[in-house]
Amino acid sequence: MINCLHTAGLTAELSTNQPPGGKILTPLDIFLIFTAGSILILTAVLVPTLLQLKRTYKKAEETLQVLERELVPMSKKITAGAAEVELLAASCTAKLEETDEAIRAVRRAGDTLLLTSQALKDSVRPVISGVGGITAGLQMFARVLLGGKK
Repeated sequence: MINCLHTAGLTAELSTNQPPGGKILTPLDIFLIFTAGSILILTAVLVPTLLQLKRTYKKAEETLQVLERELVPMSKKITAGAAEVELLAASCTAKLEETDEAIRAVRRAGDTLLLTSQALKDSVRPVISGVGGITAGLQMFARVLLGGKK
């Protein structure tokens, strides 16, 4: 195509291989267009993502502050509860030792009572046998004496 240039009243004709009304896109021009489009799309995606990330971070920070406010008193209560349980365990241990000691004393008293009853039985048996023999002898004597009168 032939273009005419008008400069200060002079006319010149140039011959070029350009399409009508425009310029030919070079590979650099195409690369720059794609790069600009990619940056535009990346920005359109990153901005909402970063805003959401900021909101999430603030929410997490608030949650951590709430946890910190509630965990400190809760940990103090748990520590106090653990100390109370430890005190109760020590008290129960002392009571169990006292109970064991009482059970041992009762067991010793039972053993002593068993030995005493055994000894009493062993010592009373001959007396009862003797009394039984005397009673049988007296009954026989009474029968003989009284039996002759019948």
